[in-house]
Amino acid sequence: MSQRTILRQLLEIEHHNFACKLNLINSEDMKVPYELCLSALNLLKELSNGEITDFKRQLAITAVSVLWTHSELSIKDNLRQIIIPILSEIGFSPSSMMLDESLKESGVYSPISSYFDKLRVLAHDLKNQVTVNGKVYTLTSFQSDIWNRIDDNRLIGISAPTSAGKSFLIYLKIIDLIFKGANKIVYVVPTLSLISQVSSDLSKLLKEHKLNDISILNSYESGLDGFIYVVTQERAISLFSDEAILELNLLVVDEIQNIERVANEGEGRSKILYDVLIDVRNDIDVDRIILSGPRLKNIGSLGFQIFGEQSSEKSTDAPPVLSLTYSVSEEKGRYLFNQYSALFDEPIQLVIENTSKISGFGQVSYTDKFNEYLHRVLSDLDDDVSVIFSPTSNQARKSAKAYSVYINSHKGDLLESLGCYFRESVHNKYELASIVESGVAYHTGKTPMHVRKSIEYATSQKLIKQLFCTTTLMQGVNLPAKNVVVRNPHLFTQKRGEPVSLSSYEFANLRGRAGRLLTDFIGRTLVLDESSFASSANSEENSMFPDEYKDINTGYHGIYERNSDFIDDSLSNAEVVGDAPSKALITHIRQMLYRHGDKAVSRLRDVGINIEDSLISTARASINRLSVPREVVLSNRYWDPLDLEKLYGIYNTKEYPLVSAPFHSGMCSNFLSWMNEFKVEFPYYFKKFFGNVDDPRYMYGIAKGAENWVREKPLYNILLERFGADAEGIDNKIDGEIEKLTKHVSFGLPMLLKPVADMGNNESSIIMNIELGIYNPIARFLSDRGVPRETAIKINALHRKNETLNIGRILSQLNYWEIKQVEHLI
Repeated sequence: MSQRTILRQLLEIEHHNFACKLNLINSEDMKVPYELCLSALNLLKELSNGEITDFKRQLAITAVSVLWTHSELSIKDNLRQIIIPILSEIGFSPSSMMLDESLKESGVYSPISSYFDKLRVLAHDLKNQVTVNGKVYTLTSFQSDIWNRIDDNRLIGISAPTSAGKSFLIYLKIIDLIFKGANKIVYVVPTLSLISQVSSDLSKLLKEHKLNDISILNSYESGLDGFIYVVTQERAISLFSDEAILELNLLVVDEIQNIERVANEGEGRSKILYDVLIDVRNDIDVDRIILSGPRLKNIGSLGFQIFGEQSSEKSTDAPPVLSLTYSVSEEKGRYLFNQYSALFDEPIQLVIENTSKISGFGQVSYTDKFNEYLHRVLSDLDDDVSVIFSPTSNQARKSAKAYSVYINSHKGDLLESLGCYFRESVHNKYELASIVESGVAYHTGKTPMHVRKSIEYATSQKLIKQLFCTTTLMQGVNLPAKNVVVRNPHLFTQKRGEPVSLSSYEFANLRGRAGRLLTDFIGRTLVLDESSFASSANSEENSMFPDEYKDINTGYHGIYERNSDFIDDSLSNAEVVGDAPSKALITHIRQMLYRHGDKAVSRLRDVGINIEDSLISTARASINRLSVPREVVLSNRYWDPLDLEKLYGIYNTKEYPLVSAPFHSGMCSNFLSWMNEFKVEFPYYFKKFFGNVDDPRYMYGIAKGAENWVREKPLYNILLERFGADAEGIDNKIDGEIEKLTKHVSFGLPMLLKPVADMGNNESSIIMNIELGIYNPIARFLSDRGVPRETAIKINALHRKNETLNIGRILSQLNYWEIKQVEHLI
């Protein structure tokens, strides 16, 4: 048989068996026939000879994954002895742990009868082994190559699918560098969930290697000789500018693809990330820089675009997990179950015999019929962890509740304790508390951080089997999901205005959430209605679900060229610019001129902005006449200096400044007064941080919420005061209040008020207090080390005054889930 025939037959067996699992066909599971098994093993031996390429690895991992998953139990040991040497040969040795319990538990291979094969395994493992503080780690060939490149290069770009193991390799290299003398490390990630994940994973490795004298922090702490900061780009830019960290041993930027929108947007998180890296290029002495992201075509040239120097790049198309996409479609009155893989342009198809299983297919909204269809699918997948993508946070909550009612079961004492914890720390009527007791949960941007962290841990332990999520889980959080279930690519449930959907690239990354390195051989994505993805089929790969890759362009050249006339006029006339598309770029130019004087011209050119010398002189002259204190301009880089001048004038005529301590009287009215001032005088900034908020009652709610938040009132008490103890059906209101606290109170308000605070009491930490919802030093210490606010506040309350923090002493007063949130500090 040809290679193509062998692989197709193997995939047909996987396809058939998954259809059986979902009860779509009237048949039983198939095992790989003896002849096909022999042919597949011969194919594997053939692939392991000669030069090993990514394409060979793709073919090999397809054969290995299906063989191991769908072979008779009686031949597994023989398969193990044949497959392990082949995995070693192709550079996938770590995957052998899924075949060999002894290797997984003790690091020692089970017996292999062939002496020659033993030598092969040892030789290839040795080639990809690294030693860190006396402990030996066996890597994939991809990981090993990255390891060596980090040693040999200052700047390296890494591009790989989610399950290639790049994150673990970076963590391990951090430990290695620490033992070699590194002690100043910054790790930049895009989301709070990923901060938690990275901090937790690094903490485990630090403890494993008994590195107790270096802290993992999530915000700046003064007076440290060594540190690992795991931060978002907003905190990173503060570390490098406000806190004046001028040298690093290592900078890691994960999910670097988020930088791409800077070429099209004048403002936003992509711009902040880009500015962080440009600051590093110009002002920070860094020994090593790692840029990492999934499926990037130009990861090497991206490093050159940003840092102006050649970078080493390493990419792979072949992770050690077989990624398959399944979908349900209708064609000429028949319902088809389709399997898409990277190896074949056309799908492998089966006619669905039990059409009652997909009753509800084709529904355009989340009707009872569609929910029944979804519920049947999920109940058939109940032995694995599944992530179910939802278009909105509201739908994720509704879908999770509906499924928990459908299965109507309790899954044990631990989940019951999790439900109790949520009732005690959020609200008595918090719907998620009842939902998690069924082994189901949702995870959205409206989920409180201590709840989110507990859900992630429960899912990692497979206590929660069905997790309904929004885009919050798309970037970086590694959970043991074998399946990703998707209805369609839309980010809405009802069309309003311009509809927004996942791009082919974003959907490829979402599919990468299925199947984890060293956990699964096969990761499956199940699309419940293929027709909703039809618009994706116009890609160059001519595939319904392409493994899309992306070119990333950075810099401000494009946006400057599109708006150069308006920008030049504004600069020459020293105009205060309103809500114009190029407002952010004008702000950037003025800030650069103010900060860097003569050096600003070269910095602007580095990011694609070329302005005539005469215009530069005119613009510099106008901002050099400002009376606002220089430190205020420097610490508010996303404010136009001319706007800060106007604000400074208002500040000097205001009867009272911004409150500067958590228990100042009149805090709520003070916040509200300043919010109204900004709304009238600086609508651009108000809208940027609060959107179209116009309701005076909602504005009062933000101000009052900030007062409670900054004074460390527990979330439970805030919601109790707001809604009472026994109100039913208030989950929309709870989610709305949590969104207000996380989006408007702890982010929008401190961002808006920061320049006013800088004009006042220089010793005040009120902005940080609002952001964290914490003012006590003990609680702040814990928060900086990744402990969620609610748990940090509780520990502070249990802590004896005037005593050094001793978490061990109060562990008995914390519940199981709170202990999990602090165990990295014990």
